[in-house]
Amino acid sequence: MKGECLVTIITPVFNGEKYLDRYFENIDKLTYRNLQIIVVNDGSADASSKKISEYASQDRRILFLDKHINEGVSCARNDALDNAKGKFIFMFDCDDTFEPDIISSCINTVKSDTETVAYNYASVRRSGDIAKHEFSYAVGDYSGKEIVDRILPHSFGTSIEEVKEYLKGRRTMRQGKELNGPWRLMYSKEVIDREHIRFDKNLKVGEDTVFTNEYLALSETVYAIDKVLYYLHNNDDSTIDTYNRNVQRMIDGKLLLIEAKTKLSNRLLKRGIKTEKLWGGEYVLSSVQIGWSLAQCRDITLKEKCALLRKYHDNNSVKKIWCKISTREILECKSIKAVPVLFLKANMIWLTECLMCILSRMGFKM
Repeated sequence: MKGECLVTIITPVFNGEKYLDRYFENIDKLTYRNLQIIVVNDGSADASSKKISEYASQDRRILFLDKHINEGVSCARNDALDNAKGKFIFMFDCDDTFEPDIISSCINTVKSDTETVAYNYASVRRSGDIAKHEFSYAVGDYSGKEIVDRILPHSFGTSIEEVKEYLKGRRTMRQGKELNGPWRLMYSKEVIDREHIRFDKNLKVGEDTVFTNEYLALSETVYAIDKVLYYLHNNDDSTIDTYNRNVQRMIDGKLLLIEAKTKLSNRLLKRGIKTEKLWGGEYVLSSVQIGWSLAQCRDITLKEKCALLRKYHDNNSVKKIWCKISTREILECKSIKAVPVLFLKANMIWLTECLMCILSRMGFKM
């Protein structure tokens, strides 16, 4: 794309003091200079506010939104979107890193203000090793129905058919799936504003899934470029790590995400975009995931574990999806992974949790 249009970078910060020097050093190295950098302090309890303020005083491109109450990453990003002036938007996390040419590479790809770029990324492990991500779909450009047919199945969720393949041992749970972090796209501000897309403030986990997939479904053109431009760092204090360690929060989060995805599917259906078949299998996999996480908890009784699993499994929306997979289909899988699924299908919660506790102690991997 010709010219040096204004580009907005959005970064929410919550207790990110120890990452901010590295983050701003990376910002300073960016080869693309016509930037609006919106940094939102989301009620941090550390010295994040002071440090961001110091950098903002030295760089006029930085717009610092200092919130004194922690309202969550969705509200922080929405506040930034309300103040964004750029034609294109990047959403970086302060604890990650990125290549100096991340913005220029994407800007040079698009031809209009309504186009989107998905770029490659790598995971930086705690050992320091770097693992490059590979796209689950072909590198190239996609328009209109191609986006729905060829990108969304890898992004929206897991289907019932994919669950059956997993139980047969033909795929892993996440095989062929893309992460939905907003840091992996260059967004068009025009599309976001035209479609009134915002993050769901009621979601503590999965808000990026809903936002990103609504955006992709309503996009005009998406370019996928095979270049590692972003580095995702795995930190012990990340939101997802905290979420996975608290099964009660996991259950509540999954139920809220089901409700949000159902509403999104209904909104898209009014536009003639059918997505409900793309993610129904997640209900089934979540029952298994919750049961497995509970099996590894040592501080609650078996009775309490069963009650928590039943809270999710007996949800009306979850039960409707379970009706779409038959006992015969589960039996045909003929694998140890299918046994707890068979018990869950029969609503044998106590037997399911007993089996998972035994498998967990034996060192089995689900």
